[in-house]
Amino acid sequence: MIHIINRHNQHLYASVLRQMHELRHTVFVEEKGWKTLARDDRLEFDQFDTDEAVYFLKLDKDDKILGGMRLVPTVQPTQLGTIFSQWCHFEAPPRSPEIWEWSRYFIVDNKYRSKAGYPVFYELFFAILEYAVKKGIQGLSGFLEAVTLPRLSALPWNIRYLGNIVTYGGANGEPEGKGAAILVEIDRRMLRITKRMKKMTEPYFALPLGDRSPAPHMAYPPEVCFRFLDFLEEHPEHVDTLIAFSSLFYEQRDGTRSSLKDQALGWVEEEQEHYLVEGFDPAAMTANLSHTYSYRAQ
Repeated sequence: MIHIINRHNQHLYASVLRQMHELRHTVFVEEKGWKTLARDDRLEFDQFDTDEAVYFLKLDKDDKILGGMRLVPTVQPTQLGTIFSQWCHFEAPPRSPEIWEWSRYFIVDNKYRSKAGYPVFYELFFAILEYAVKKGIQGLSGFLEAVTLPRLSALPWNIRYLGNIVTYGGANGEPEGKGAAILVEIDRRMLRITKRMKKMTEPYFALPLGDRSPAPHMAYPPEVCFRFLDFLEEHPEHVDTLIAFSSLFYEQRDGTRSSLKDQALGWVEEEQEHYLVEGFDPAAMTANLSHTYSYRAQ
């Protein structure tokens, strides 16, 4: 499952986020040798791990992280806008609400593949593209390792180089590498072509409710996942509403689509005195329930 974690649901992922920072320390400090990132508590944080950051984490059924990525809005301080700005030779570092920076990409186990046959990095790519299209993000910028660039070039993406390929590191015992600042243009057509090219039809999102979800490792289509995420962002104080609502998907998974919708509507009518809040449209919440029957256990 790909879990999307932001400031509105991070309290539901406390142990997972700690595991992420531990893994980042293992990957970037201990394995790759970036000593300036080392900390005594063995948790890797940087100045871009703010409340505005959005994390995409691939979890297995035991909540073990298999890989992750981070998005940061470029209207906030970013790597390209600060520490890597000198490597944007052709264009200034992006700064726009429609462009987000892509960073802290790591894979724990390169051998892992989903039941759909995809390695972790493709599931993460697909999840970020789905999210970007949903949120109206038109571009993803970042400083990418040179070894990653051929993999991206093989996809039907419009990639714009913001600078030359440069050699970095090599000082104070740190590793030397090569990479480039790039900008990937995003739109719905690009997402559709990418998924068609890779024959990506299996759902791969988890509901963004952490371990409080009745079925945290059931896969859901983007429409369902984002409907929950939108409500959580608009009404974070009513997370119990979503947890109760999501239990219907799990409890009624062997029923019919119509019975599931009836259950959901009935629950809303019975509990609206406790759960109904301004801006919460029961009809809208149930409009896409038919999609839930395309979920598959991963």
